[in-house]
Amino acid sequence: MARHNPSEGPPSRKYNIIGADIPETVLFKGDSLVSSLSGTPRVINCVYYYDDTGSILFERLCSEPTYYLFRTEKEIISQNAKAIAGITGPVSLIELGSGNAGKTTLLVDAYVKTHGPASYTAIDINHSILERAAENILSVTPDFDFLGIVGTYQTGLVQTKELTGRKLLVSFGSAIGNLYDNELCSLLLSARAALSPGDYFLVGIDLDKETEMLEAAYNNQTAILGNLCVLQHLNWRFSGNFDIFQFRHVAFHNKSLQRVEAHLEAMQAQSINLQKLNFSFQLEKGEMIRTEIMRKVDLNSFHGMFIEYGFRPVQNWTDSYKRYAVCLFQLSDKQFESEPPLAR
Repeated sequence: MARHNPSEGPPSRKYNIIGADIPETVLFKGDSLVSSLSGTPRVINCVYYYDDTGSILFERLCSEPTYYLFRTEKEIISQNAKAIAGITGPVSLIELGSGNAGKTTLLVDAYVKTHGPASYTAIDINHSILERAAENILSVTPDFDFLGIVGTYQTGLVQTKELTGRKLLVSFGSAIGNLYDNELCSLLLSARAALSPGDYFLVGIDLDKETEMLEAAYNNQTAILGNLCVLQHLNWRFSGNFDIFQFRHVAFHNKSLQRVEAHLEAMQAQSINLQKLNFSFQLEKGEMIRTEIMRKVDLNSFHGMFIEYGFRPVQNWTDSYKRYAVCLFQLSDKQFESEPPLAR
């Protein structure tokens, strides 16, 4: 937190971080982990990437030469932030999975210059990274009221319903691409409930492309370390006995499902015990645990998913090579007689 010297007069920077009292059983659902590790294939939710170590590694990943996503999205936002602000008009910004909000500062700066002071709400599962986000946002302008919410997308969105006026929900980093169908369904329903007709949703998403580029992005040294550190996270959180030296990182382009998948392959047969969850299981040599998916979409099908939930495509911005897209949607006032297909 920034410290204010009373001799300097009233503080110009306003921010608050709430949600530290949310039980870890809500943020890191052990029962869901037991269920996913008991299935076929075994799965660990990507939420376990984002402890303090994982957040640091993700920042390092963004600097890897082969990890084009961060640089490409930042370029798109830099070139089009003013246009986005012009389309939406004055809004309160809400960001899902804000991280350190490094790219979002470009958007914030455009809104301040175009519309004047506003507010920014950052939702992230990691308290420390929200403090970094506050520092980054308020270093750009003291004219934004900053609220950080420690929580999942769903728990955080519930706490934004009291915001008044037009809102812009933001998801950068192709984070939506990490969600399975049921998780995406849940998010879009939560977004629809938190927003009002006329509000906007700005989404960064990676586009499908050649396998060589995709696999290079997720097989560099930082990506490998970040994947292995998921097991380290489970060890300290649930008193586990994963030996990270007995696992091998595997990431590949699943063309048929239009996604990259990250896995950890057991290099020998081993017994795993998560004491705090009272859960044990046996891994065979060569068995893989899926740790993350990264959707690689075509824009027509991507738009179709949002349309099903009442979000009307407004405009897309892509880089010159059409590798990545930033899409603006607006929530319509359409009333649904039944839930969209993915919710059933």
